[in-house]
Amino acid sequence: MGEPNDLKEKGNEYFKSGDYDRALSCYAKALESGSMKNLEKAVVYKNRAACHLKVGDHISAVADATQSLNLAPNDPKALFRRCQAYEALGKVEEAFKDVSQLMKVDPQNKAARPVFARLNAIVQEKLKQRNSTTNKVSQMFNITFDPATDKQKRLQGLNNLVVLAREEAGATMITSAGGLAKLGQLLAWKDAEILQATARVLATLAKGSKERCRSVVDVIGLPALLHLMSGAETEEMASSVALLIQNIIMCLAGLDVYQALLKQYEEDKKKGNRKPYPQLKLDDEAQAFLNELFPALVKMLVSAKVTAWGRDAAMELITKNVVSKEGADWTQHFLETQGVENLLTVAGTQKEFKTLPITKNSSMHASVALSKIYDDLVNDKLREKFKEKCHEYFRDLFSDGIFESKIEAVAAISTLLQGPYEVGGMLLGLDGVTGLMFSLAETENTQYQRVAVEAIVNSASKKEKCSGILKDAVPILKKLYQSGEDHIKVRALVGLCKLGSFMGTDASAQPMAEGSTLKLSRICRKFLVNANQDSDLRKWATEGLAYLTLDADIKEELASDTQALASIFGLAKESDRNMTYASVTVLVNLTNSYDKQEVSPEMIELAKFAKQHIPEEHAKDKPEFVTSRVKKLAAAGVINALVSLSDTDSTNSRELLCRVFMALATEESLRGLIVQQGGIKSLLQLMNNNTDAGAILASHTLAKISVTSNPTFAFPGQRVYEVVRPLLSLLHPDRTGLENFEALMGLTNLASVSESVR
Repeated sequence: MGEPNDLKEKGNEYFKSGDYDRALSCYAKALESGSMKNLEKAVVYKNRAACHLKVGDHISAVADATQSLNLAPNDPKALFRRCQAYEALGKVEEAFKDVSQLMKVDPQNKAARPVFARLNAIVQEKLKQRNSTTNKVSQMFNITFDPATDKQKRLQGLNNLVVLAREEAGATMITSAGGLAKLGQLLAWKDAEILQATARVLATLAKGSKERCRSVVDVIGLPALLHLMSGAETEEMASSVALLIQNIIMCLAGLDVYQALLKQYEEDKKKGNRKPYPQLKLDDEAQAFLNELFPALVKMLVSAKVTAWGRDAAMELITKNVVSKEGADWTQHFLETQGVENLLTVAGTQKEFKTLPITKNSSMHASVALSKIYDDLVNDKLREKFKEKCHEYFRDLFSDGIFESKIEAVAAISTLLQGPYEVGGMLLGLDGVTGLMFSLAETENTQYQRVAVEAIVNSASKKEKCSGILKDAVPILKKLYQSGEDHIKVRALVGLCKLGSFMGTDASAQPMAEGSTLKLSRICRKFLVNANQDSDLRKWATEGLAYLTLDADIKEELASDTQALASIFGLAKESDRNMTYASVTVLVNLTNSYDKQEVSPEMIELAKFAKQHIPEEHAKDKPEFVTSRVKKLAAAGVINALVSLSDTDSTNSRELLCRVFMALATEESLRGLIVQQGGIKSLLQLMNNNTDAGAILASHTLAKISVTSNPTFAFPGQRVYEVVRPLLSLLHPDRTGLENFEALMGLTNLASVSESVR
């Protein structure tokens, strides 16, 4: 087995028997030996390309077939395999070039003839479309870039250019006809609508093309794009420019390819195929671009010239791209800048002090960015550096003698407690911080009260912390709850709700006087259905219920309160997604779809003998009550709310959504409702960017629906093919017997649809 030719032959045997992983391993070892001649290597490369085709790794198939052709030009099998891989990747013109060359080399090749005929027809059609596209681009240029044309027609022309730029032919025509320079001239306009439409065209052109991204940077320039984003007067404008910059990052840094490799790695890992973890490799051009971009974004965070929307967009770009996993691996560099300190400045900024323009979401953006950066630090030394930077920042704020600085410091700590909790908890231990929070809460100034009570409430983000600061603050919280200001009152209410729920679902424990938690929940429900429909009050009330609904008595009351439920569902349809997690947590609690620890009877007896506390299940958490609540939620419109929430970026929220979907699908009578209200599409979306548990729950939900539904109606058109892979993922020894059984039943049902599905 040590000789390269023996390895090659063994690889061929594995290939014939369908054991492609072993075949790939043998071919790799043969190539690594270094003792093969070029023509022998060419054979191994084209054989390995065939393996990659079989397992669906078309990018690797192209790479290996190309290596083979470099060593043995015009080899028919290598040409054909690269043609197949190109076609699978959607690169039809490249595939046609290869099959055309193959027909010249081997005109009698029977396998190539039908492929040549099919691709020829596609390429000819594309040529016609390209000619048509050329005319359309010319027309749009005449309309869009003519100063004599009125504004509405120019806007329409820009919108049409967006549509044309979505197709490769249209994008190529626009850039080759000097469109980038003309679009750059429009960026000098002061009209917000024209600027936003121009940014959308540029963002579409930049998507998926490294060459066009390079051209945008060369012609328009990164400083001009950042200036445009920093001056954005609307959220839409800032988002359009941020999308353009994001598309450039994806292409220049190769993040699009890297993320595809990560996805493939995760799929292989689930199948038990062990491969090296993909590594992002940045070339000099990409590194130079990022080294210019990230420091500029860091400076934007604390510039008073940057608009509130521009600041949020800068934080979003940092959050998406600075981390190592799925990002540009810039966290260590980020620690060398003022990035952490600047994010803390945004986190503590108060609108009333007018130091920096911020939106209502700026603090949460800063919290998410800080959390992502801290979690991405790979060792204790870097984490200590992060903590030290935070410690120095707050030490300076608390010692500068300016009262407003102390308010901002408390607000920033509150933000940290929602992000990297460990760091926020450390800062609570600084001398005088807790006392300052309590003092601010007892002032008559509503702004100081709001900042302080939020910090107190966030200090107990984890159940085990509820007996700490929060418990000491109960008298203050009760006093604030009696205040006349609703926004202070509802925040104090959440603190009391947290304290009342820290024993979880244990029915034998009563941390507060009997009936107190029910009273708190009723007050939360009043805030939920307040006449003004104040979204801030509704969000805080929902957070309170996220804690209280661990109590089964409260679950029963809330499940019957259609007005309160409608308010929670309504939050799902609003653009502000800061409360997604709390809203879905309420639904998870109502449906009892959280993880339950199974305790064996032997352990209970042992606990009794040791005189340990034994948690008790509430009588209203028994199956018949849960079923009733699930049906009430479905009748109240919970499925539409779940569908609205399913595009959230939060991985944890996506898992919770899958838990609720699973609870609904467990009731056979509700499966048709899930199909009717768009649940299938949402479940397929939730398969991506989810926890392992969340992906399994989504797959199992689809399996349950496929067992009892007519596949033609439940999964129309192409969707029936999309459901196959999730069901197959459940067929594994690590899955439960029920998961395996229902997946097999569902697959049996799907197999009745057509030969291609089979």
